[in-house]
Amino acid sequence: MGVIRLYATLRARVGGERDVEVGWRPGTSVGEVIRELVTRKPELEGYIVGADGCVVPYVSVFIDGRDIRYLDGLATLLADSDEIAIFPPVAGG
Repeated sequence: MGVIRLYATLRARVGGERDVEVGWRPGTSVGEVIRELVTRKPELEGYIVGADGCVVPYVSVFIDGRDIRYLDGLATLLADSDEIAIFPPVAGG
């Protein structure tokens, strides 16, 4: 069972859940897993992936601490032990 960890405002959108379990098989793309996450948590619709099918510019998606922008984006393939972390924009000073 794979885990997606949500941070800040994304966590608040799903009632404070930090970790959402979404099963995937090795070789599944991170894009497929995020689509499944949004199916299970429709309140995240448009907050991670936009209507164009791309990660919205102000959100960062990491696999085991590596930003998918520097991998294969949403086409990055997962291992069964990977952890996905999704960070919304953070403000402060």
